[in-house]
Amino acid sequence: MSDSDSVTNSNSNSDSNSDSNSDSNSDSNKEPQSSAQIPNNDPFGGPTGTIWYLLYCKAKEESKAVIHLANQSVDAFYPKVMVTKVLRGKRKTVEEPLFPNYVFAQLDHGKHNFTSVRSTRGVIGFVKQGKAYQQVSSSLISVFRELQSVAQVDSKLPKTGDKVTVHSANYNNIQAIYQEPKGEQRAMLLIELINKPVLVELDNTEFSLATD
Repeated sequence: MSDSDSVTNSNSNSDSNSDSNSDSNSDSNKEPQSSAQIPNNDPFGGPTGTIWYLLYCKAKEESKAVIHLANQSVDAFYPKVMVTKVLRGKRKTVEEPLFPNYVFAQLDHGKHNFTSVRSTRGVIGFVKQGKAYQQVSSSLISVFRELQSVAQVDSKLPKTGDKVTVHSANYNNIQAIYQEPKGEQRAMLLIELINKPVLVELDNTEFSLATD
Protein backbone atom coordinates (compact mmCIF):
# COMPACT_ATOMS: atom_id res chain seq x y z
CA MET A 1 0.00 0.00 0.00
CA SER A 2 1.30 3.45 -0.89
CA ASP A 3 1.58 6.33 1.54
CA SER A 4 -1.09 8.24 -0.42
CA ASP A 5 -3.58 5.38 -0.10
CA SER A 6 -2.93 5.26 3.66
CA VAL A 7 -3.69 8.97 4.03
CA THR A 8 -6.87 8.68 1.95
CA ASN A 9 -8.23 5.80 4.05
CA SER A 10 -7.34 7.60 7.25
CA ASN A 11 -9.17 10.73 6.15
CA SER A 12 -12.22 8.69 5.07
CA ASN A 13 -12.48 6.95 8.43
CA SER A 14 -12.11 10.26 10.20
CA ASP A 15 -14.95 11.82 8.18
CA SER A 16 -17.19 8.81 8.87
CA ASN A 17 -16.61 8.98 12.60
CA SER A 18 -17.21 12.69 12.57
CA ASP A 19 -20.58 12.27 10.79
CA SER A 20 -21.58 9.51 13.20
CA ASN A 21 -20.72 11.61 16.25
CA SER A 22 -22.58 14.57 14.77
CA ASP A 23 -25.77 12.53 14.22
CA SER A 24 -25.50 11.08 17.72
CA ASN A 25 -25.10 14.50 19.29
CA SER A 26 -27.98 15.86 17.21
CA ASP A 27 -30.35 13.08 18.39
CA SER A 28 -29.32 13.52 22.02
CA ASN A 29 -30.06 17.25 21.85
CA LYS A 30 -33.68 16.74 20.60
CA GLU A 31 -36.43 17.42 23.17
CA PRO A 32 -38.81 14.52 23.90
CA GLN A 33 -42.21 14.82 22.14
CA SER A 34 -44.86 16.20 24.51
CA SER A 35 -48.12 14.34 25.16
CA ALA A 36 -49.98 17.14 23.37
CA GLN A 37 -48.00 16.41 20.21
CA ILE A 38 -48.61 12.66 20.34
CA PRO A 39 -51.67 11.72 18.21
CA ASN A 40 -54.67 10.43 20.15
CA ASN A 41 -55.35 6.93 18.86
CA ASP A 42 -58.04 6.09 21.45
CA PRO A 43 -60.71 4.14 19.51
CA PHE A 44 -63.29 4.94 22.20
CA GLY A 45 -62.84 8.69 22.04
CA GLY A 46 -66.08 10.66 22.21
CA PRO A 47 -68.36 12.52 24.64
CA THR A 48 -67.61 12.20 28.34
CA GLY A 49 -69.41 13.13 31.54
CA THR A 50 -73.17 13.47 31.99
CA ILE A 51 -75.27 14.44 28.95
CA TRP A 52 -78.98 14.61 28.16
CA TYR A 53 -80.09 12.52 25.17
CA LEU A 54 -83.36 12.13 23.28
CA LEU A 55 -84.96 8.67 23.10
CA TYR A 56 -87.69 7.55 20.69
CA CYS A 57 -90.28 5.32 22.34
CA LYS A 58 -93.19 3.11 21.37
CA ALA A 59 -96.58 4.82 21.09
CA LYS A 60 -98.17 5.47 24.49
CA GLU A 61 -95.27 3.79 26.32
CA GLU A 62 -93.38 6.89 27.42
CA SER A 63 -94.34 6.32 31.05
CA LYS A 64 -93.29 2.67 30.91
CA ALA A 65 -89.91 3.66 29.45
CA VAL A 66 -89.30 6.22 32.22
CA ILE A 67 -90.09 3.63 34.92
CA HIS A 68 -87.70 1.03 33.47
CA LEU A 69 -84.98 3.64 32.90
CA ALA A 70 -85.30 4.64 36.56
CA ASN A 71 -84.60 1.00 37.48
CA GLN A 72 -81.22 1.50 35.77
CA SER A 73 -80.60 4.71 37.78
CA VAL A 74 -81.23 6.83 34.67
CA ASP A 75 -82.88 10.22 35.21
CA ALA A 76 -85.55 10.38 32.50
CA PHE A 77 -88.76 12.33 31.91
CA TYR A 78 -91.13 13.60 29.24
CA PRO A 79 -93.08 16.88 29.41
CA LYS A 80 -96.80 16.42 29.97
CA VAL A 81 -99.81 18.69 29.54
CA MET A 82 -103.44 18.55 30.65
CA VAL A 83 -105.72 18.52 27.62
CA THR A 84 -109.47 19.06 27.78
CA LYS A 85 -111.28 17.10 25.08
CA VAL A 86 -114.50 15.23 24.39
CA LEU A 87 -114.18 11.47 24.85
CA ARG A 88 -117.11 9.17 24.08
CA GLY A 89 -119.46 12.09 24.23
CA LYS A 90 -118.21 13.42 27.56
CA ARG A 91 -115.92 16.35 28.32
CA LYS A 92 -112.78 15.16 30.13
CA THR A 93 -109.40 16.58 31.06
CA VAL A 94 -106.62 14.07 30.46
CA GLU A 95 -102.84 14.09 30.77
CA GLU A 96 -100.92 13.63 27.52
CA PRO A 97 -97.26 13.85 26.42
CA LEU A 98 -96.28 17.24 25.03
CA PHE A 99 -94.07 15.39 22.52
CA PRO A 100 -95.63 11.96 21.90
CA ASN A 101 -93.10 9.09 21.57
CA TYR A 102 -90.14 11.10 22.95
CA VAL A 103 -88.36 10.82 26.31
CA PHE A 104 -85.37 12.80 27.61
CA ALA A 105 -82.71 10.75 29.44
CA GLN A 106 -79.61 11.94 31.33
CA LEU A 107 -76.78 9.46 30.83
CA ASP A 108 -73.36 9.27 32.47
CA HIS A 109 -70.73 8.01 30.01
CA GLY A 110 -68.71 6.58 32.88
CA LYS A 111 -71.62 4.79 34.51
CA HIS A 112 -74.49 3.86 32.18
CA ASN A 113 -74.59 1.13 29.56
CA PHE A 114 -75.92 2.65 26.34
CA THR A 115 -76.80 -0.76 24.89
CA SER A 116 -78.96 -1.53 27.93
CA VAL A 117 -80.65 1.86 27.68
CA ARG A 118 -81.44 1.26 24.01
CA SER A 119 -82.92 -2.14 24.91
CA THR A 120 -85.11 -0.76 27.72
CA ARG A 121 -88.78 -1.78 27.57
CA GLY A 122 -90.78 0.89 25.77
CA VAL A 123 -87.69 2.37 24.08
CA ILE A 124 -87.13 1.98 20.33
CA GLY A 125 -83.73 3.69 20.23
CA PHE A 126 -81.74 6.90 20.37
CA VAL A 127 -82.65 9.84 18.15
CA LYS A 128 -79.62 10.60 15.97
CA GLN A 129 -78.17 13.72 14.40
CA GLY A 130 -76.19 12.32 11.53
CA LYS A 131 -74.23 9.39 12.98
CA ALA A 132 -74.12 10.80 16.53
CA TYR A 133 -76.80 10.54 19.21
CA GLN A 134 -78.87 13.73 19.51
CA GLN A 135 -77.81 15.69 22.59
CA VAL A 136 -80.09 18.13 24.43
CA SER A 137 -78.80 21.16 26.34
CA SER A 138 -79.39 21.36 30.08
CA SER A 139 -80.96 24.80 29.68
CA LEU A 140 -83.61 23.37 27.34
CA ILE A 141 -84.31 20.56 29.78
CA SER A 142 -84.89 23.18 32.51
CA VAL A 143 -87.41 24.96 30.28
CA PHE A 144 -89.30 21.72 29.59
CA ARG A 145 -89.36 20.78 33.28
CA GLU A 146 -90.76 24.18 34.19
CA LEU A 147 -93.29 23.92 31.38
CA GLN A 148 -94.35 20.52 32.63
CA SER A 149 -95.42 21.98 35.96
CA VAL A 150 -97.53 24.81 34.55
CA ALA A 151 -98.65 23.78 31.05
CA GLN A 152 -102.40 23.70 30.50
CA VAL A 153 -103.92 23.15 27.11
CA ASP A 154 -107.67 23.56 26.67
CA SER A 155 -109.70 22.83 23.56
CA LYS A 156 -111.83 25.92 24.36
CA LEU A 157 -115.04 23.91 24.38
CA PRO A 158 -117.81 25.66 26.32
CA LYS A 159 -119.36 24.26 29.46
CA THR A 160 -123.02 23.41 29.90
CA GLY A 161 -125.01 26.65 30.22
CA ASP A 162 -122.42 28.87 28.46
CA LYS A 163 -123.66 31.33 25.85
CA VAL A 164 -122.30 30.72 22.35
CA THR A 165 -122.59 32.47 19.01
CA VAL A 166 -123.56 30.28 16.08
CA HIS A 167 -121.71 30.86 12.79
CA SER A 168 -123.65 28.31 10.74
CA ALA A 169 -125.24 29.68 7.56
CA ASN A 170 -128.68 28.63 8.81
CA TYR A 171 -128.30 30.41 12.16
CA ASN A 172 -125.85 33.19 11.33
CA ASN A 173 -124.68 35.06 14.48
CA ILE A 174 -127.62 33.89 16.55
CA GLN A 175 -126.94 33.21 20.23
CA ALA A 176 -127.57 29.82 21.82
CA ILE A 177 -127.01 27.95 25.07
CA TYR A 178 -124.45 25.15 25.06
CA GLN A 179 -126.02 21.91 26.33
CA GLU A 180 -123.67 18.94 25.96
CA PRO A 181 -121.17 17.31 23.58
CA LYS A 182 -122.46 14.93 20.96
CA GLY A 183 -119.56 12.68 20.06
CA GLU A 184 -116.10 14.18 19.57
CA GLN A 185 -116.91 16.65 16.79
CA ARG A 186 -120.46 17.87 17.44
CA ALA A 187 -122.58 19.36 20.25
CA MET A 188 -126.16 20.00 21.25
CA LEU A 189 -127.23 23.66 21.45
CA LEU A 190 -130.44 25.24 22.67
CA ILE A 191 -131.59 27.90 20.21
CA GLU A 192 -134.68 30.06 20.58
CA LEU A 193 -136.65 30.16 17.34
CA ILE A 194 -139.95 32.11 17.10
CA ASN A 195 -139.99 32.46 20.88
CA LYS A 196 -139.59 28.70 21.35
CA PRO A 197 -136.39 26.95 22.48
CA VAL A 198 -135.24 24.30 20.02
CA LEU A 199 -132.47 21.74 20.57
CA VAL A 200 -130.18 21.50 17.54
CA GLU A 201 -127.04 19.51 16.78
CA LEU A 202 -124.11 21.40 15.20
CA ASP A 203 -120.46 20.79 14.39
CA ASN A 204 -118.02 22.19 16.98
CA THR A 205 -116.57 24.48 14.31
CA GLU A 206 -119.93 26.16 13.74
CA PHE A 207 -120.05 28.06 17.03
CA SER A 208 -117.81 29.83 19.54
CA LEU A 209 -118.10 31.30 23.03
CA ALA A 210 -120.10 34.52 23.05
CA THR A 211 -118.06 37.63 23.75
CA ASP A 212 -120.78 39.40 25.73
